[in-house]
Amino acid sequence: MQATLSTAPDTRMPSTPHLIRLIAWRAAIESLRDRTTLLVSAFFSVAFPTFVVLTSIRPAAARATTPQQEAVLGGLIAVYLFAVGLLPTSTSTGVAAGLFAGEKEQGNLAPLLASPASNIAIFGGKVLGAVIPAIFYALVAEALFIIEIAVLAGPEWLRRIPLVLALSMVGLVPAVAVFGATVASLISSRVRTYNSAQQISSFVLVPVLFAFVFLGVNLQTWGAAGPLVAVLATAGVDVALITIAARTWRREEVLARQ
Repeated sequence: MQATLSTAPDTRMPSTPHLIRLIAWRAAIESLRDRTTLLVSAFFSVAFPTFVVLTSIRPAAARATTPQQEAVLGGLIAVYLFAVGLLPTSTSTGVAAGLFAGEKEQGNLAPLLASPASNIAIFGGKVLGAVIPAIFYALVAEALFIIEIAVLAGPEWLRRIPLVLALSMVGLVPAVAVFGATVASLISSRVRTYNSAQQISSFVLVPVLFAFVFLGVNLQTWGAAGPLVAVLATAGVDVALITIAARTWRREEVLARQ
């Protein structure tokens, strides 16, 4: 009896976190097959940090002769950590747009819709799959930015970066990237074509991303706890937006048209 029970197949439904991981892994692999996206992300993660260090940080470091100027530049370096990390993640919105509308056009979405995976698992997995490769490039950009500051401006400037602000800027990058990918996924799941998803997503997200950049620039004036609150608030908005997008998605209608 025990042997029979031990060899019986496990027919339990996979948990939502497990399904999210599986869907995210598949979506990430699919996004890595797009050479254009990879080249653009790689270019942004290398060229933009170098450009910022050579044209802004290094000249400012040479002109900073007072403690006040040095403190201002340290805060500016922390803010640039957000900028140089955010740019490589911009490609994740295009990837997210293709993970719904693009698959609908190709007829590849139906098997996933017919599976027992919940809407939350599908949306969460696809958003993470679009963002994870982009976050890798963002980390490369930020690491290169720090290394180039140490080499071209001097390692002493790394000690002048406000630690809490710098960590908040780094944490804000994935939070904003998830926000952009979620909005693009929400739009993509409601339209018929990939081109429509891209155009509408760009129209909606460009002003929003500029607002986030403005927020990042001004976070250093919010006090010690302000930047951390901004990161947590953005992450909370991400979770709420994914939940709303999943619960309002009429999956059966999409499946019927496939």
